[in-house]
Order: sequence, then C-alpha cells, then structure tokens
Amino acid sequence: MQSDRKAVSTSIGGWSSTLIFLFLLLSGMLPLLGQGQYSFRSWQTEHGLPANLVRSIVQAKDGHLWIATAERVARFDGIQFERIDFPEEFPYPHTGICRLFATADGSVWFSSAKGGLLRMVGNTATIVFPDADTLETPQFTQLIDAPQGGFLALRGGEIWSLHGQPPKRLRPDDSEALAALRADLDLRARTGRIGPDGQPGMLEDRSSSAWSVSPDGVLTVTSPEGFKRGISQQKISPDFQVTEMLEDTEGNIWVATSLNGLGLFREDRVEIVNAASGLAGGEVLSVLEDSRGRIWLANRNGGVDRIVDGRTEHIKLAPDQEKRRVSALYEDRDGRLWASSTDGPVYRWRDDRFVEQGAEGIIPTLVDTIYHDNRGTIWFGGKLGLMRTSGRRVSNVGAEAGFPGGPVTAMSGGAANELWVGTQDGFVLRDIDGRLATIGNPSNLRYKQVSGILVLAPDEVWVTTMGAGLFLHDGKNWHHFDKAQGIPDESLTHVVDDRLGHLLARAKDADSPLHWLRMDRSDGLPSRECIAGHHPAGWRFADGSIWFPTNLGVVRVDPSRTMVNRTPPPVFLRGVVADGVMHRVSGGKLALGPGRTRLEFLFHALSFSSPEKVGYRTRLVGFEDSWRDVGNQRLTTYDSVPPGSYHFEVLAMNGDGLQSPKLAMIDVVVKPHFWETGWFITQSSVCVILLAGGIGWLIARGRLKRRIALLKIRNTRELERARIARDLHDELGASLTEIALLADLGAEQAAGSAFQKHLDELCQKARMLGLTLDEIVWAVNPREDTLASLLDYLASFATEFLDRAGIRLRLNIATGIPDLPL
Repeated sequence: MQSDRKAVSTSIGGWSSTLIFLFLLLSGMLPLLGQGQYSFRSWQTEHGLPANLVRSIVQAKDGHLWIATAERVARFDGIQFERIDFPEEFPYPHTGICRLFATADGSVWFSSAKGGLLRMVGNTATIVFPDADTLETPQFTQLIDAPQGGFLALRGGEIWSLHGQPPKRLRPDDSEALAALRADLDLRARTGRIGPDGQPGMLEDRSSSAWSVSPDGVLTVTSPEGFKRGISQQKISPDFQVTEMLEDTEGNIWVATSLNGLGLFREDRVEIVNAASGLAGGEVLSVLEDSRGRIWLANRNGGVDRIVDGRTEHIKLAPDQEKRRVSALYEDRDGRLWASSTDGPVYRWRDDRFVEQGAEGIIPTLVDTIYHDNRGTIWFGGKLGLMRTSGRRVSNVGAEAGFPGGPVTAMSGGAANELWVGTQDGFVLRDIDGRLATIGNPSNLRYKQVSGILVLAPDEVWVTTMGAGLFLHDGKNWHHFDKAQGIPDESLTHVVDDRLGHLLARAKDADSPLHWLRMDRSDGLPSRECIAGHHPAGWRFADGSIWFPTNLGVVRVDPSRTMVNRTPPPVFLRGVVADGVMHRVSGGKLALGPGRTRLEFLFHALSFSSPEKVGYRTRLVGFEDSWRDVGNQRLTTYDSVPPGSYHFEVLAMNGDGLQSPKLAMIDVVVKPHFWETGWFITQSSVCVILLAGGIGWLIARGRLKRRIALLKIRNTRELERARIARDLHDELGASLTEIALLADLGAEQAAGSAFQKHLDELCQKARMLGLTLDEIVWAVNPREDTLASLLDYLASFATEFLDRAGIRLRLNIATGIPDLPL
C-alpha cells in the first residue's frame, strides 16, 4: 500500500458483527463527544453481586471497582465479582451507612457506621480502627492522601494522620489538614460521592452533563445546554434509588442503588429509527438520502417510508402492490429517484408516486442495483445479470462486452463516475469506453460474493465480500484484510467513506496493526445483524452521519461525535492453576511441579465500557515462540509442560483497538522429579559409564585371559613340536645316519660277496629315511610355520623331485615374501 495515499475513513456494515469502523490510532483520534443517549446495564445478585443493596462504590488506582454492599465488599473487573474477606475480629456490618475511599498508593479503605476503619490492599484487609460497640462513635466520612505523605482521615470533629503506626490525632485547627479536607469535600460534591449528610453529591461528567439525585432517589441528567430529563423511569424500575455515583476513567457513569444493585450508564454511539419512530415496519432493507434532503427507507413489509422534515410517510410501489418489497433505491445524475422491486419491474418516482418503467426490447426485472454513468447510460444489475439502457431501449450485456455472466450484486461509481461492477461469483469489473475490464477475478477475492465497492482513486478501490472480509486494490495488486489482520467479522455488507481523514490503510507502516472500532448491542444497536442483498446497504448523509439498515430499524452513527474509549485496558494475572490446584500470583514468580504439569493461566483486563469486546494474546516463552490469540477468553491452557523455566506474558486489547500499557507477566519454574534433575542425570550417566566401563573391562579381561590361555597352549604345543623335532633330528636322525654309515662300511668290507647288495640297499634305505625324517622335522619344527619357509620348501622339493626325472624347472619367486604365520 502506498504511504502517501490520501487519508480516508470508512464505515463497514457487517453481516453478524453489525457495524465496524477501522481506525489507525494516530494522534488525531476523534474527541470524546457524546450523542446524548445512554444505555443502561445493571448487576445484581444473580450476576455475582453480594447483595442488591449497594452502599458505596470507588475505583482503585489499578482500575478495579470496589463495591460495598449490605453483605460484604467485592472487587469488580467488569465481568466477575471477587469477594473480600474481612478479619474475624472485624465482623462485616450489615446495617448502617458504610463508605469506601481510594488512595494513590492503590489501597482501598472501608469505613463502617461504628467508627471502624479497614485498609484493603489486594485481598488482604488490615484493621486500622476497630469497630466500636455502639453507634455513638462517629464514622470516618473522609480519607485522603496527605499533602506531606501518608493519609488524612476525618471522623466527626477528629482529624487523624495515618502515617505509620499508631495513627496520630491532629489538632482540630490544623490549617493544612483542614484545607486539604475542604478541597476533598468540594471534589466529592462534584463527583457524586456520599457527602457528610449521607446523600450523594452532584456528578459533573467529562462531557459537562450534570447528574443529580433528588431526595427521593430519582436520577436526573442535565445536558450542557440546560436540557434536563429524569432517566430512572425510562431505564429501570420505578423504585430505583441512587445512594452514590462514580465516573470511571473511561467516562462511564456508575450508580449504587438501594434496591437494584450496581448500575452503569454508558453513552450510546448510535441512534435508532424504528417502528416506534413512525416507520411502517421494523426491518429496513436499504436507506438513501436524495439531493433534496428527503430520506427514503425500503421496508420489508413492502413499499418505502419517506421522511421529510421529521414526518414519516409510507408509500407503496403500486396501488395494488401493498406487500411488494424494494430491492434497490437510486437517485441518478439528473435527480430522478428509481426503485426496483424484489420480484418485479423497476419504478421511477414521478408526480408524487412510483411509476413502472416500460422500455423497448427487454424490460429490466429482478434488479438489485442501479447506476447512472458519466455517459448517460443507466445500468441495471441483478439476478438475471447485467443490462443497460440509453434512452428507452434496454439491452443485455454479455461476453462480447466483457461481462463474464452471473448475478450482479454491487455497482458503484469510480473516481471519474465510471461504472464498477461486482458479481456473486467474485468478479470486479470496470467500464472502460463501453467495455468491461476484469480488475479482480474470483481467485483474487477468495471466490466470495462482492457486497460493496468504494472507489476513492484509481489506485485505491475497496471491496467488501460476504465471507472473505475486505479487499484493497492499489492499481496493481489486491490486498486482503481478514481475521488475521484483526477484522472482527468476514461477512461485510457495505463500505462507506465518512470523509473525516481516518486511515483505512497502513499509511505509514505496512506492518502496523489495524484497529477496528466495532459496535454492537453494548453501543445501543438493536440487533447484531445488518441487512445484505439490498442497495444501498448504507448511506452517508449530508450532515456527516452514516445510516445502516438492520432487521430492527435503521441505525444512525455520527463518526464526528462517536465516543472512543482512549483508556488503555490494564491487564492482570488472577492466578495459575497447576494440575487443578489454584496458585495466587505474588512476587512475579511461581514454582510448580515436580514433573510435567498442566498449566492454566487466569487473567483479566479492565474495560468497563465493553468488557466482552476485550481480546487477549498470550505467550509462554520457553514453550512456544509466537503469540497465541485467545479471543475474549480470560484463560489459556498449556498441557503437559515439561520441567524447565518459563516466562508467561499476556496482552489485552479493548474493543476500540487500544492495547494494554504493559504486559502482565510471571516467571514459572516447573520442577523436575528427582530422576529428571541434572545432578541425578549426571550421576546416573557417570554410573552408567562406570558400569559400562567395568563390564567392558571384565569382558576385555576375560578375552585377554582366554587369549593368554590360547597363547600358552599354542606356546606349549610349539615347544612340544620343537622338542619332538629336536628329538627326531638329534636322536632318530643321528641313529639313521649311523646305520647308513655302518651299512656303507659293511658293504665295503663285503665287496664281491653275496651281502654287498643287501648292505647297499640298507645304506640307501637309511639315507632315504634320513631325508624323510628331515621333511618330518621341517614340518614339525614351529620355526618353519611361515609363508616364506613354505615357499622355500616347495621350491626345493620341486627342484629335487623334477631333477631326478630329468625335467628342467625354472622358478620365479617374488622377493620380500613376508614371514606370515601359517
């Protein structure tokens, strides 16, 4: 969106959220000006008030209301009453006049009819003066902040200084104390508080209206212009009697009554024109003010109500069509008034009556919206599509002119009085030289029906839809505003420019939040629904007011006099529920656990004008990264929060878009079970490591022992083999060598004899056995259990074996054969 766009303000009628105003909260917000009408709301015992007899009310420094009833004192946040317990030695007085006072330190003081005084801070009540036994002891009738610190209190003719303990009684002629008390007495007389005589003074509110109570309890309001009216009979029961009044920081007027509980008067933001005002029926379908200042209202019962100079006249569309309803009202550029019927033709106002309009060719019927462009062409849009006429001939507009087809639901004029069209299917079209160009298609508008078009400039076109919220076309792109941008309702019936300079765009900061001023029953509206499907569904009058039709009459809003609540809502934490156990918040820290915990945070904000409109956002830092929108729910829940340190924050926004001045927050520590603590985990880890190390050591030791045993066995075996090889070589080998020598000697001596042959064979056998024994000794000897030794043996054996057979052998053995054990 462009930052230099002309500032505009717009009002939007919502289907279920009634009226919605969008404001960017800048320094030039509307002043707090009233419209002179008040809505009334009361709280009684069925709403949680301790008793319907309310004796005194006061607003504490933190914004809470304190109410003293005939039964007990309660603190009020706009929705819930919290009862305050008194000390056992200070029984609550059920009779006599009691008074409440608030001081700048946030304390609230309770004065009983028997001269007792309590100081209440939060939920704790401390006795300052005990109750006397009889009513002879005077009552404390004033309590204020002392100019030099501490507090001053007046009881009968006694002046007390409440600064430390014990209280100190001052001289009756203490001039400084007397001056402060007289100033407070004058202030109480102007703010509706109980006076020394037990009667409420006059209240002058911030709009300079004066609220006064007659001796018989009747409440009267006098406007700044001097207009006086009693509102008790209009708003509440005839026995309504006021005991005290209070204007809170938001400008609301509170009344304590003797029989009807606690009452709130709030200035209405809207005015209602309905059947009680002279209309023919309650439900209004559309509204229009013509160039002559006449007001035309289409009525669901049929026909039109015309208001001229305060007089209302009902007019039928046709003499024989009593119940024919009007679907659209329109005044063209020539000042002619048109009216289309929901189930029939189009009419024009002529000679103080509506005349059915015939034409050559097609007769427009089932028309829902009409527009007269800058070329003099009159366009009719409705359930049958789009038609246009120049003169008396009416023709359909089809695809050849750029119209995609479907029912037409909205038509409006552009910056140059050119035609803009919206359809039920979600098309937005613009007339360019007699041909319709598509500016927005259904995908741009989330396939929702167009209900209103406001063209402020070629680069600023606002479109409302039934179900998808608000859209802005900046000349190139579409921008969407829905609930993610804070819009209260996505079904919008109309959009109207109020021409007061409020921004309906993020003019300075594209990421700044949008603030919606929503109006509903609490603002005086008779219904939560505005009427859709009829045109115009809203109208800005010449006096600047904006009118919207509803099913209970037409409502009038004057944006220039709309009261805006500029008091940011303070937000408070009431407590934390951990696994079903309530914990009060104190000190900003809370320790819970052990183990995973279900946390429920209770909170509330103070916005007495419309507490139901307050919205909340929460965040549990350490558990979630982003803010959580909880609507107007005053609690948020987190399941199964693991042990750890967390920081909870809550932010509130009132119905007029103002946020809390500061967050309410608390640090929460969820303690772990002993088996979840760091020391336990550390020790357990060390123990596991030691245990694993011990088991590993034992396994390794066992393996080493087995390896050593195997090595011992192997070594023993090798030693035995070496011994055997040595014995074979030393003993058997030597013996065979000796036999061979002896046989050889014997053969030499027996040369030529018959024994020579046998002795030679014996000698040869002995030598062969020696060679065989050498092979056995080689195989048995452990030193020969290597790859190199085996290769040497094989080469030697092959050479010797083949040499005997006369076969030549060539050996090719690589050098550096490793001595790998075999």
